[in-house]
Amino acid sequence: MGIKNRCLAVLLCLLSTGAFAQQVRINYYSTIWWNEANFKGHLSEKFFYQVDFQYRTGSDGNNKPNGDYKNPFDNMMQMQFRPFFGYNITEGVKFSIAPSISPTWSNTRSIDPKFNMEYRFTAQLQFDKKYGRVAITHRDRFEYRMSGKAIASTNSAGQMFDGDAYTYDASKERFRFRYMLRALIPINNNSIEKGTFYVNVYDEIFIAFGKNVSSNQTFDQNRINIGLGYRMARDVRFEIGYLQQVQMYDASTPTSSVTNAFHNNGVQVFLIFNDMKKLFKGEEAAAPVIK
Repeated sequence: MGIKNRCLAVLLCLLSTGAFAQQVRINYYSTIWWNEANFKGHLSEKFFYQVDFQYRTGSDGNNKPNGDYKNPFDNMMQMQFRPFFGYNITEGVKFSIAPSISPTWSNTRSIDPKFNMEYRFTAQLQFDKKYGRVAITHRDRFEYRMSGKAIASTNSAGQMFDGDAYTYDASKERFRFRYMLRALIPINNNSIEKGTFYVNVYDEIFIAFGKNVSSNQTFDQNRINIGLGYRMARDVRFEIGYLQQVQMYDASTPTSSVTNAFHNNGVQVFLIFNDMKKLFKGEEAAAPVIK
């Protein structure tokens, strides 16, 4: 699918959620700190792996009375462990799948915070292409999501070992489609080789569906990031940027005309190891375009 067709598809998704404009929307704001490490490597000429680990924290949202609204490290938000196994279909096109586990806390946005353990299965199709100096990625993700029972949050990572949080809750089974458009633009070189600074910008839209998803929650969220990256050595890259995440949550019941929009604004940090085998062997890797 070409760039024009993909942009049109995103526009249609946004227009299809236009009905939300007719509903009452209450906006809340918080600041976040988002860390992610990616470990990548090749299993063979065609097969590859990627392991993602995320750790997110945030301040209180301004819907919480007398909250700490400025400290992005005040509350647990989410951790995520996601191992991808993939296949290079052809040059610039790859398919991968991943099971994942996502301990999740609602401390940032709720006056009655909960913790639940979320499980996901992800299928991903990615298209990479370079246009002059600019490297473009289109990424389509389909997620099957299910969760354990929500329990009272203690704002502690130790809750990951609470057996009650693993009790399956069928009412939380749902699906989600995600589309991301990303551009990497080298600044001081023609490609992203060792010693290169580059601009990293992306937008990702999330559409939820399934019998447990109310009409208020079809438009799940949107993320916009703009930042700066640097390839430090071999296949090691570092990225830091400003992230704006908008998450939609139903205020009370599936038929409610009120939708809460939580705006999370803050810093997103990535540490990316593009080829673990070459890194540990000390080999100098070829300059990657997109990985």
